Amino acid sequence: MSERTARTPLTGQENRKRIFIRLIIAIAAISILAAAAVIAYRYTHPLRLQSTTVEHELMEPFDPWENVKDIYFGGRDDVKVHSETNTGQIGDYPVTYTCRGKKYNVTVQVRDTTPPTLKVHPYTTDLTEEVKPEQFAGKATDVTPVTLSFKGEVPDREGTFDITVLATDTSGNRTEKTASFTRVKDTEAPALQGIDDVELLQGQTCDFNQGVTVTDDLDPQPQFSVNADQVDFTVPGTYEVTYTVKDRSGNEAALTRKVTVKEDKNYNRKIVYLTFDDGPSDNTERVLDILKEYNVKATFFVTGNNPKKNGVLKRIVQEGSVIGLHTYTHDYAKVYSSEEAYFDDLKKISDMVKEVTGTESHIIRFPGGSSNVVSAKYTPGLMTVLTQKVQDKGYQYFDWNCDSTDASGNNVPVETLVKNATSCTAKHINILMHDTDAKDTTVEALPQIIQYYRDRGYAFEPLTVDSATVHHKVNN
Repeated sequence: MSERTARTPLTGQENRKRIFIRLIIAIAAISILAAAAVIAYRYTHPLRLQSTTVEHELMEPFDPWENVKDIYFGGRDDVKVHSETNTGQIGDYPVTYTCRGKKYNVTVQVRDTTPPTLKVHPYTTDLTEEVKPEQFAGKATDVTPVTLSFKGEVPDREGTFDITVLATDTSGNRTEKTASFTRVKDTEAPALQGIDDVELLQGQTCDFNQGVTVTDDLDPQPQFSVNADQVDFTVPGTYEVTYTVKDRSGNEAALTRKVTVKEDKNYNRKIVYLTFDDGPSDNTERVLDILKEYNVKATFFVTGNNPKKNGVLKRIVQEGSVIGLHTYTHDYAKVYSSEEAYFDDLKKISDMVKEVTGTESHIIRFPGGSSNVVSAKYTPGLMTVLTQKVQDKGYQYFDWNCDSTDASGNNVPVETLVKNATSCTAKHINILMHDTDAKDTTVEALPQIIQYYRDRGYAFEPLTVDSATVHHKVNN
């Protein structure tokens, strides 16, 4: 008979313990399997991004790495980023991330969502002006162009009002600000400055617009007109020039300016003013020799560029010719950089002439003449200021009405210089020539020029502040 082993039945507590152990083992197994699955997934999907669609503000720097949340089992060196994002232009741009053979595509949406900044200020005007929003906007800025407009109607009646200005960018973002707007009744006529009485020598001319300014309390561009029909520069006497000013509100006034034309004993004489620019040089000595031979006088507009030849300035004065002030440097960029720079240079050349010769000169020739346009490159409007200021300071400037054309190059043929310099028929002729070292043919042409005008009854005199002026039209 086989023996049967008797099994003792498990108690309840032992049974529960066995179940718990089996449960723990099952959970552990599941966790291990889940972890393995996660690890496997992350290894095959190594990159985790913040989003596949990124909204980005226009003009703000874009860093594609800011969209990377995690890199599994690696670092930045395992990731390659290709971005075509242009943050300066609104649009949708692709960005591709590649990590261990896996590609991730992202779209960057560049948008403008920021409204413009707008600052406004109060504005006061008359009852007639057509007001524009720009007149209230002290500053309106945005990364795209801004359009200004009004919200609502602009009052056209007298009084003070609140007016709303809108600033809208090209994406439709909008900012609005309220400003104070005042309309008043304008009853005051514009005012004129710069119409002091004028004295001229017979034959001299005057631009009656030059140096005149008209201002109004409300109209920034009032009209003015000049009537100088009475003035005859050739006949001594006292004349009146009438200025009429009018603003947009219709306020009008008329003012007069007295112009006195003084008799000039030389007016009916035929005179040639021989003028030489840019010296002194060795050729200045040669010119003086010819002047002495023909017993004529001339004017030398000198610079400070050749101080070793300054001794010839004494001879110019001793032999009865005259020194004029051209500039010390003749450097357009320096001389015309500002009003202050011009007068600093003028003082320097004036001091040099006085130190060498013991005499002061009050006659000027601007580099390039008063009609030059190169000065506008450095200081717009400068010649309009300088031509008036030098006269206010007691100087007189002289341009020319006859050009030898020796400034067109060096060694211009003598026959060309003579032809050009003798082509003038005015009663008072101011001939432009140069006496630098490079102007040998000018020296050679000089005797023929002198003889031509002498044969036609012209006298030769140096310039003075009272000589008949030749003023070009100011172009700056």
